[in-house]
Amino acid sequence: MKILTKIITLICLVTLFIYLLLPESNIAFLKVDAKSEGSTIGGIEIEDLDKKEITSRLELAIEDWKRDTKLELEGEGINLALDTNYFSFDIEASVNQYLNTSQKPWYAFWKSDSIVHIPLQVTMGPELLALIEENSLLNKEETIENIKDQVGILTKGPIEAVLEDLTVLESERIAFSLEQVSVNAIGLSEIIAALNEQVISTGDVFSFLEKTFEINGVYNDGTADFVASLLYSLILKTDFEIVERYSQGIMPTYLEPGIEADIDSNANKDLKFINKSNPAVLKVSLKDSSLLVELYSLPVETLGEYEVRDSQVVKPRTIYRYSSDLKAGEEELIQEGTPGLKVTVYRKISDKKGPFEKEEIISQDYYSPTHRIVKKSSLSSETTPVVDPDLEIDLNADGLPDMENGNSGNNTDKNTDKDEESSKTDSEDDLDSLPEGSYYDKAGNIITPE
Repeated sequence: MKILTKIITLICLVTLFIYLLLPESNIAFLKVDAKSEGSTIGGIEIEDLDKKEITSRLELAIEDWKRDTKLELEGEGINLALDTNYFSFDIEASVNQYLNTSQKPWYAFWKSDSIVHIPLQVTMGPELLALIEENSLLNKEETIENIKDQVGILTKGPIEAVLEDLTVLESERIAFSLEQVSVNAIGLSEIIAALNEQVISTGDVFSFLEKTFEINGVYNDGTADFVASLLYSLILKTDFEIVERYSQGIMPTYLEPGIEADIDSNANKDLKFINKSNPAVLKVSLKDSSLLVELYSLPVETLGEYEVRDSQVVKPRTIYRYSSDLKAGEEELIQEGTPGLKVTVYRKISDKKGPFEKEEIISQDYYSPTHRIVKKSSLSSETTPVVDPDLEIDLNADGLPDMENGNSGNNTDKNTDKDEESSKTDSEDDLDSLPEGSYYDKAGNIITPE
């Protein structure tokens, strides 16, 4: 009997010893406060404060954070400003969680004080939840959890966005543009690297200068204009909104007039557009000696198509420059003239299952003509004027010729002046101003003295 009693006692002691080693969360005994030196709530050091003091310190820290922090959500194709007022904090629940975690059982007096780090309990406002829900690039659940984790420690840096698998965006090529590289393409490979695989999410404003900012100075203007022109022709085949585009003013050697774009960082000339459709991925690559620009996206319901119409040829003028270097009556061709052009670019947006629904004018571009320049001698030829004897007839016997040379000449001059004025009016559509010091002769030509 004594042996059995000893065995039972031993079993009870062993059981009690094992029970004491179990996690504290499973023990229902009374607890005593532990010192909190080194512990934090939301990244704020608590030191050895009581509950009221901890609450006060956290309230001040949150107030400072909301006032001084500009929070952003960043990722590939994502840059969202997060207003700190979107977040509310449950300070009381956070403090209670801290106290429960930092306390230890009364019987565990031999254990050292624990150091505890817990985040603040955060609730996100409906405005922010709606903003995240609208962005189809984001993995909603993981992004929300990441935001709560970072805001829970009152972070001041950018918060990383968690993106969906972007390979799903490449399910359909919605537009492409292919063109032979016909320019001195300095820095072309650098531009390709900067633009390739760019994600253009819904509502994003794409800027050529912004996307190539880090390599500005590596490429030349001709290369930037060529790539931007292909990108512009690509966007014209979608329903993306054109925000900013400039014509080069001269007819390009690639694409067609009205489709080229001009990029100039010094003059702040940019190509900008807004994605009004599903998120898309831009792909830029070289295929042999041609540049291929493609746009991939989830399947879309609309098609875009552009057309250059209403072309008007603008005839060049002839500009005469007088010089004493030539003999009397001699002429020398300095520059041959070439015609200019006016064009209008239209875009049609249609439903894949129906007729075109909308047509809009995208641009009206003007390309100046190159005027023909001729150098003429300023020396007059020595010839004796011949008088028409018919002008000397006096039928009314007043002693004077019936047709006065002077009046006839004046009338001719007046008529010529009228013709000249009419000529200038009819040709004003070339939109060119005269060179400094130049004037119109009576035939409507531009005279520019050397």
